[in-house]
Amino acid sequence: MASLSSSTKQSNNNQEVDEKPIPHDQNVLQKHVAFFDRNHDGIIYPWETFQGFRAIGCGYLLSSVAAIFINGGLSQKTRPVL
Repeated sequence: MASLSSSTKQSNNNQEVDEKPIPHDQNVLQKHVAFFDRNHDGIIYPWETFQGFRAIGCGYLLSSVAAIFINGGLSQKTRPVL
């Protein structure tokens, strides 16, 4: 049985609280992918990469370049074959 803990994100004014369960049965790569898969549909789109980089405190320029570079460079290698 997987145990869950929660991650709490609070703003300085304590107005926003965002709790997400963090499963302990996932390996590091699965946790990494789950962080960037913002809508939890199993596919990481460039705007989700942008949002992930912004969430860890990167600026707009770095987040934009990273989203284009990462998704553009890795999408062909990770896309399912049709």
